Amino acid sequence: MTTLTYAGIGSRETPAAVLADMETMAGWLARTGWHLSSGGADGADSAFAAGAPAEQRTIWLPWRGYNGHRGPDCRVLTPTLLPACMEIAAGLHPAWHRCSSGARKLHARNVAILLLGERLDRPVDAVVCWSARGEPVGGTGMGIRIAEARGIPVLNLGAMSPRAVCERLTAIRRTAHPS
Repeated sequence: MTTLTYAGIGSRETPAAVLADMETMAGWLARTGWHLSSGGADGADSAFAAGAPAEQRTIWLPWRGYNGHRGPDCRVLTPTLLPACMEIAAGLHPAWHRCSSGARKLHARNVAILLLGERLDRPVDAVVCWSARGEPVGGTGMGIRIAEARGIPVLNLGAMSPRAVCERLTAIRRTAHPS
């Protein structure tokens, strides 16, 4: 079975019922050969990570020790990767000049989540996320804008049912790797 990668992201304010769905979906996705790319934030990121085994997830951190994360599944933005990620994020953020250094690193981390690799050349196959009313707001909004700019499908649990998201992921798998 070929591994596909999805970005599991979303708001820290994701409702509890959706967090439970995300954890369940992450387990199902792992069993069906998907690899999680996420960012280690509270809320949605943590729910996805809780459902995906460590060997089937990559947690991108804006700096070492972010949110207490460490381990073989964690990747910290390198001095080479950080500027490249910031350049992409700056071009997609509506008020980059108002972001603090920490906020810029968090947005750069979102770029790494979606455009994997030291050369940002292995984009995820899909984004599964939650944002209020399915709108591109906050850090999740940055993830959605990156995906839209790169033609990556966005499956937002703020606008779609978990079943519809899973059906779409199944179709993406079939299209990417027909049997």
